[in-house]
Amino acid sequence: MQGECGERRARQANAGGRRSGIIASMDPIPLLTDSPAALDALSRIEVLYSDLDGTLLGVGGSLLVGGDGQPSILTADAVMRLNVAGLPVVITTGRNRIQTAELSRVLGWRGFIAELGCVIVPDRGAEPIYFTGTWPADALRPGETPFKRIERAGALSALTRAFPGRLEPHAPYHLDREATHVLRGLLDVAEAQAVLGELEVPVEIVDNGIIHPLSTGLAELPEIHAYHLIPAGVTKAGAVASDIARRGLEPEQAAAIGDSASDVAMADACALAVVVANACDDARVGREAASRANVFATAGNRGDGWAQLAEMLLAARG
Repeated sequence: MQGECGERRARQANAGGRRSGIIASMDPIPLLTDSPAALDALSRIEVLYSDLDGTLLGVGGSLLVGGDGQPSILTADAVMRLNVAGLPVVITTGRNRIQTAELSRVLGWRGFIAELGCVIVPDRGAEPIYFTGTWPADALRPGETPFKRIERAGALSALTRAFPGRLEPHAPYHLDREATHVLRGLLDVAEAQAVLGELEVPVEIVDNGIIHPLSTGLAELPEIHAYHLIPAGVTKAGAVASDIARRGLEPEQAAAIGDSASDVAMADACALAVVVANACDDARVGREAASRANVFATAGNRGDGWAQLAEMLLAARG
């Protein structure tokens, strides 16, 4: 059984092949339920790293909807059952620390990772740890945040000059950030990275895909993407590895779930990474999964898939 995720990837591959005059093939991401090795790995999991939007949260960013966008308590019930079992869940997201701390508290969880891995909070109320990748130890002035350092390096002004009329702050999500800048617009990422390569500190631009903001000052663009500016070398996987070590655990005791290519890469730090079925709408997810043997898919979309993993975790742990 390849499930909805595999069927989507096959349709995408064949559509691309027809356009080029050949029939392409793409191996589907194996279903979590079909892998004895994955089920065995779940029995040793002591911490779960979870993406938010498109994964735990459904359409509209709500916990109380199912994978089809209709009202449902399935995911909320799964959260409660993991909490009863005492399994820590660590939100791992691109959202800022204030938002993530509040969501973590409401859900009954404690530590979290925010801003795409740049901000690690080990426990509720703890001071944030800034993960700055390949930056030198003296890159930050006393009391300076990575957000301010990127600004001081001239990243925003350099991109604005290079791409006039093609970028703007991704309001309101650009507010209250400590490590990353969030922009929206449309540009060539390779060209943008070349511009950023001229800065005194290495900064990377990450394309988070197409978004549909309610209003924008970029009406002439055919589509709008969200972009993060982050310290070079920072990844969700790196932040997860750091957090696992801080907890005194081994990679074999951790699992991750998400819906993006950066979430798939968390497989490098964990026993396994799981993608919810809607992740297969993104061809980048398939490419990342194809190079890793410990990536699996749920049959359900968004929160339905999250609840499926929770159920399997509980069953595997007895």
